[in-house]
Amino acid sequence: MTKPKGPGLPRPAEPRDPYKLTSLEQILALFDSGDFLEKVMDGHRDLQIDLMEHKAEHGTKGCQGTMTIQVSYALGKSGDVAMGANVAFKGPKKPPSSAAAFINDQGELTLYSPFMKRMHEPVRDVTGTNYDPETGEIRDID
Repeated sequence: MTKPKGPGLPRPAEPRDPYKLTSLEQILALFDSGDFLEKVMDGHRDLQIDLMEHKAEHGTKGCQGTMTIQVSYALGKSGDVAMGANVAFKGPKKPPSSAAAFINDQGELTLYSPFMKRMHEPVRDVTGTNYDPETGEIRDID
């Protein structure tokens, strides 16, 4: 018959390491004496401003961006860790510029609308047509 296990002995507490890094912010603050973390936060703020400006100018379509933080580690022979960090920001893409023009009879681009041609024609003579003087209606004779 097996002997039931009783409460085990409590594990000895591990010594507390006051230098232990417990957050990503603490790790990023190591690089360049804190300048890297400042660069990350400034770039983050600028990206948010770019997003808001894009939304104001072009709406929410295509209103997206990215922030990529890359941290590299290299373990040394004595247990030390060499680290490097990069940050990259990608703001929203601006939509392509747009314009409008017309194509004339020769196949060339022009700003002159074909509808303007009809406006510049002389006023149509309505004599001899079916004209109602009370309503001003002109009916074409078919």
